[in-house]
Amino acid sequence: KNYYNMNEAIVQTLDNGFKTRSVNDRYRLLSFRKNDDFSRINLSPYYSDYEPSGSENFEKYIPKAELGDQYGNELFILMAHDAIRNYKVRSFSYVNTFKDDFLYNHFFSDPVEIYDNKIMLYKIDFTGKSRILNNAVAVSGSIFIHPGDFAIYKLEYSCYYKLKNEDPELMFSIDTEYGHDKINDPHMYLKYISFNNIFYVTNPTDTSYFRITSSYWDPQDEAGDRIVVIFNNIIDPESACHKENYNIKVSNTKLKVLNIRAADKTLYLTLSHENLKGLRDSVWLDIKDLKDVNGNVINKRKPEKMYQYRELFVEEYNRKISFQDSCYMKYLPLEKNCIAKSPVTYNYWMNTPENIKNIK
Repeated sequence: KNYYNMNEAIVQTLDNGFKTRSVNDRYRLLSFRKNDDFSRINLSPYYSDYEPSGSENFEKYIPKAELGDQYGNELFILMAHDAIRNYKVRSFSYVNTFKDDFLYNHFFSDPVEIYDNKIMLYKIDFTGKSRILNNAVAVSGSIFIHPGDFAIYKLEYSCYYKLKNEDPELMFSIDTEYGHDKINDPHMYLKYISFNNIFYVTNPTDTSYFRITSSYWDPQDEAGDRIVVIFNNIIDPESACHKENYNIKVSNTKLKVLNIRAADKTLYLTLSHENLKGLRDSVWLDIKDLKDVNGNVINKRKPEKMYQYRELFVEEYNRKISFQDSCYMKYLPLEKNCIAKSPVTYNYWMNTPENIKNIK
C-alpha cells in the first residue's frame, strides 16, 4: 500500500501501424517529472540478471526470470510487452509470439457476450497449459474480441508463481486495451497499456542481517594462533563446524583451521601456526555460508518484495505538433533523455491515477 518513486512523462509516439515492426517506432519526450508528492528510495533502473548472493549488491532482481536488453528505459520496456502490436515477434511469456504461440499455449473457454459501452464483445477466458508452464507457474487471463471483424479490444494476462502450501503469488500482469479513434474509423488504436511485475531488492540500510561485528587475536591464547570473531547474532554450531566455510590466508598461503568452537555470538578459530610468525597483521579472513540459529546466512540481507508499475494512457491521436527543439528518445533511462520542446506541450496533462493519489 506504499508507493515510491513516482515518475511521470508526456510522450509523443510516431507509429506507422501494424504493417511495420514496433522497433521502428520513434518517440519524443515532451515532459518528464519526478513526482515529489511520493517518497523516493534509491533504486537502479536496471535489473540484475541473477539473484544477489551477498550484502554488496543492491540491484533489483526477479526470481526465476530471464530478462533481455533493457537499457533502463521504462517506456521501451513497457511497449515491448504489447503482445498485440508485436504479434509477429516474441513479447513475453507465455504469449511468446502472439500469432504463432498464443493459441497453442493456452486452453480457452466458450465466448461470453459483454458490452463495452454500446459495443458488444466476446469475452474469452484462458489458462496456460501445464505442459508448457512446466508446473512452475500458473497463467490466466481474458481476451475481448468483436464478433463482426474479430478486432481485439482488450487483452488481460497474469502469471503467478506456484508456491508449495501457499496461495499463488503474482509474478506479472499486463493489461492492453485498443479501440477506435472515431465512430466510423475502421482502424484500431492503442488506448492503454499497464505492466506490473514483482521484484526484490536488498536494502543497503538494513542493519539486522547476520554479520561480523569485530575480530581479534585471542590474548589468552599462549600459542598466538587463535582468532576470536564476534557476531551480532547467536551462531548455529552445526553450520560453524564446516571448515570449508572459512578461507584464511597470509600473503598467498592458505592457512589450515585446526579447531573450531562456537559459543553464543563468539567464534574461536585455531589456525596452523607455523606460518604466522610476525605475520598476524597480514592475515586475511573470509567467512561464507555460516548461519545463525535462525537460519540467516552471513552477510545476506533479507530481500524486500516490491511491485513495479509502468502505464501508458493515450490522450490524443494524430495531431501534428510543431517543435522549437526536436529530438528522439534513445536507449537511456527517461530522465537522461532530451526534452523535445513544443509550444503546445501545456495542452497535455499528467495523468496521476486517482487511486494512487488517494492512497499515498
